[in-house]
Amino acid sequence: MTSILARAVLICGGLTAPAAAAPAPAGKLPERVVLAVDGIEQPRNLPVLLAERLGYFRSEGVTVVLVDAPATPSPAELIADGRADGAVAYFHHTFMSQTGRGPVTTSVALLGLTPDERLLVASRLSDRVRNVRDLKGMKIITGGENSGKTTAATWALLHAGLSARDYIRLPLSPKEEVAKELANGEADAVMAHEPDASFYEKSGAAFQVADLITPGGTRAALGTVYPATALYFARTYIADHPCEVQHVTRAVMKALRFIETHDAAAVVAELPVKTGGPDRADFTRQIAADRQMFGGDGTMDSAAAAGELRAMAAINPTYTRVRLTLTYTNGFVAGSKIPARCR
Repeated sequence: MTSILARAVLICGGLTAPAAAAPAPAGKLPERVVLAVDGIEQPRNLPVLLAERLGYFRSEGVTVVLVDAPATPSPAELIADGRADGAVAYFHHTFMSQTGRGPVTTSVALLGLTPDERLLVASRLSDRVRNVRDLKGMKIITGGENSGKTTAATWALLHAGLSARDYIRLPLSPKEEVAKELANGEADAVMAHEPDASFYEKSGAAFQVADLITPGGTRAALGTVYPATALYFARTYIADHPCEVQHVTRAVMKALRFIETHDAAAVVAELPVKTGGPDRADFTRQIAADRQMFGGDGTMDSAAAAGELRAMAAINPTYTRVRLTLTYTNGFVAGSKIPARCR
């Protein structure tokens, strides 16, 4: 098994080596910050990968090591044992940090405004299901209890006036199996990313009932945006290293603006050749669709944070104990939390 250190070296030395790094500020050695990334090559994490490739971290005077942590050990485990200072993953991980034994984490920048998913319903139900409310009592494939798909599906039902008990949650399966389950009645709906969502539509297995890819569609389905990808750190690290947190936040926000102001082809051109597989054209099309999840100014909308917590608590009452005020701060994006020496 590849060690964490080996993966970190791979990412920083080859996979995400800066394409045109700016020099570090004269007379100052770069600070070192380790970020655990929940899937380094996943489109949802584009801002941090681009910040590395475009040299934004170095221009801020920090050396950032990106550790790929899509499964085990998780970002939470790496932060807990000191192998990572912070992470780039879905915002709801900050909720989970208050229910476990590891350090409590706080988001300092919101990067994704949607879960980048679509809610699709079995075609055999086209005469019965017109909207999310019509899904009452049905079986929806969303995956695990803490998954983004489950949170998004639950939130959509809550917004439609239903409860978390008004649907039956089913585990994930390969897309071919899901298509069969939708056709034979084992499942009634599925929350899916691209390209799987388009596969279900094109194969005739399902039709869309809610768009949670675009910010507009997400607001219509949930009432607010969906806090997705976030940059977060252990609260103790934020207290001890505010300057490093500020510089990393600035670099990632620069990358977010790059995504917003450049088309998919320009974004893909900055990424390592191996990213996204051998079909570069197909990967570019995927980025063109997925980049819609990014936007905003990096600050957290309080209603959106509360809505996401409410959806997770509806599934697992443990989350009712989460103190929402500890899960995010807008101070580093706004500049109000920054000591004068960091500016």
